[in-house]
Order: sequence, then structure tokens, then C-alpha cells
Amino acid sequence: MAKRLAIPSKESQLKIVGPANSFKASRIQRTTLNKDIPSRDVDELGNPLHAGQSKGIPNATLTFSAMDVGIKVISALVGEDPDAFPAGGVDIAALGEADAIVYIKDAEVDDYVKSIHSRRLQVQNFSFSYSVDGDSTEDYTLIGSEQRIFKTNDVVVDRFTTGTTTFVLNDTPVQLNNGRKLLSVILDGEYLVEVDSAPATGEYSVSGTTLTTGDARTAQVLAVYQAAPAGNNWADVDDSTMPAAIQGKDVAVEILAIGIPRVQSVTINGNLNPQAVNELGNRGRAGYQTQVPTVEGTLTVLDTDTELIDLLLNGSTDSGATEFETGIGCVVSGVPLEIQLLDPCDVVSPLNILKTIYIPEIEIVGDSYTLNVGNNAVQAFNFKSSDGQCRIYSGARS
Repeated sequence: MAKRLAIPSKESQLKIVGPANSFKASRIQRTTLNKDIPSRDVDELGNPLHAGQSKGIPNATLTFSAMDVGIKVISALVGEDPDAFPAGGVDIAALGEADAIVYIKDAEVDDYVKSIHSRRLQVQNFSFSYSVDGDSTEDYTLIGSEQRIFKTNDVVVDRFTTGTTTFVLNDTPVQLNNGRKLLSVILDGEYLVEVDSAPATGEYSVSGTTLTTGDARTAQVLAVYQAAPAGNNWADVDDSTMPAAIQGKDVAVEILAIGIPRVQSVTINGNLNPQAVNELGNRGRAGYQTQVPTVEGTLTVLDTDTELIDLLLNGSTDSGATEFETGIGCVVSGVPLEIQLLDPCDVVSPLNILKTIYIPEIEIVGDSYTLNVGNNAVQAFNFKSSDGQCRIYSGARS
């Protein structure tokens, strides 16, 4: 067989293995997997050459961008069922750990020819972007330390919702170079550690195709492993339950439940501020501890009057103020920002809301005013979430 010319985008796909289920991600526009190994040259007296290198724990990074058309991506990352998303929404602080798998299709048959697996990645930051003349997007960055490339063999994900501590894998696992039988076992959202036998709490063991956990299952167990299943296992990404994309014409922006006219763009950036946890005797990372999230962004509008700055600073479009200075004083009750993604396929009012992004309280931390010959005046406000909250709702906010 002749060597293939290249791998087109249609022959690659991303699967997210979250706390509760796996998701063959749809509407993905870009995926990048990076791995770097920190190294330091070691020199010694009397040697004109380096004696070698001292290598640290690798850094693995996954970044991906998707069309923002609903709550399926964030559902996978926080471990919620997209068909039974919490009515009270989910705060971005719930973004935790996940495995990521990139599958490459064979050029001739519907089977995997290569798989790339990243284990126990922590969501580091995210970005939601909405513009008047562009498609809505959501971007995520996840970080970890383990990343492997598999040739021929597949990366298999089994999910068990029955059984207590004993589960039978669908395929026979192929042992890894480090001696482990499985890549990951996630029990009710918690990663377990592999042992040879008699697993205690927080541990699991594997004998043949039998998986045994030290803790009893409450909801589900996810097992991720290398195997050589029979048949051709590639299946195209095909999700017709969501729109292809949502453009700016179907993005509504409200502050204090007041619709804001002439909005040109809104960007929301969040950082969970994870800190790596290492330990002696562990060639990987024990995990990441997240701190209080930081949520900030930019709101850009065509300038028409002083109503918006009055609303942002004083909580009213007609407070009676005649002077405005950002960074001075506070809005007593806080100013909430709400973004609604409308179904572009709906043509009957009231239009169906597919997703809502809600920040309960924002503060203005900067602004800019731009004038150009031949263009309209543009004003941009930089904001921060006062308490670090940013909640995601399926449909309208309850």
C-alpha cells in the first residue's frame, strides 16, 4: 500500500472522556495536542561535553475549539447528562478532569489506524466568543502529564452502569509499557489507582478482562484502555440534534434583564487557576488543585448614547447621573450579564433558547473609545466577574 499523502480533517475526531460519560465531540473546529519534557543539561568538572540531561515531569496540553451551539461539550466536561442538565445550571468551577482521545481513520477502510490518548487532563481555562458577523465559539485548554500514541491498537472506552465492584471489559486490554493494564478508571467521577490485586478504597485491579474496584459503584464506572477489537470500528461524527452554528444575529445580550442594542462582540474568558500537585516516586502528576476561578471579558458596542455606561456603573439607564468615570464606586446590587443563544432554525416567536451564559455580577475594569474616519464610533468595556461565578444553563435561565 502506498504511503498516504496526508491526514484530512474528515479522517480525525476527538472523544472526551469526562467524569460521567464519553462524548464523541461534534462541531469541533480545531484540536491541538502538545507535550513538552522539561530538561536540564548536566555538566561535570573535567568533561568538555554534557554528561547527559535531567528530565522533569512532562507537560501535556490539549486545546480545542468548537462551534458554540449548546451544552454538550460542557456537559461532558462537568459530568452531567445533556438530556437532563440541572435546571439551576452549572457553574464553570465544576470544570474538572477528563481524558481526551484523538482518533485517526485508516485511508482505505473504516477503522482506526492511530490513536492519541491524554490522561487525566484538568481544564485550565476557557473562552466563549460571540460577534455580530461571526459564528459563536467555545474554546478550552486542558493540562496534564501523560500522553501516548498508539499504532494499530485502539483506545477503547467501556462504561458500566450496573454491578458494584466487579465489571467485565468488552475487550482484552493490551498492557502498557509502564506495566499498567488500563489507561484510566473513573469511578463516579474519581480517578482510581491501579494495583496488582486486592484493591483498597481509591484503587482497582485487572485480571484478564475482569475489572475490580475497591469502592462500590454508585452511578457509573468508565474504563479506558488499549485493545485490539475485532472489525472496523471507525464511525463518523454525526449529530443532527444541534444547529450547525449560531451566528451573532441569534445571540441576545442582556444586562439587568435589559436588552443591549448595537452590541458588536462579547468575549468571556475564564481561568480555573489549577496548581500542579507532584509527589516523590511518581513519574506523572498526582493531579491538579484548582483555586477560585477568574472570569473576565470584553463587551464592544457601537456608541449611541450614555445609557449603557450608566447601566454598567449605576444599575440604571436613567440614573440621573451626568458624569461617568469607570473604576470609581460600585453598583450596589451588582450588574448581571446574560447571553442567550437562540435556535437559528426556530422561526416562531418566542424563539427557542438553546443555551444561556449568566454572570451574576460584573464590574467594569477598563474601557476604550475608538473613532476612525469612515467608521462608526466604538466603545469597549472590559469587565470581571465580581465573585468568579459564570453559570451555564440548558435553554433559558430558570
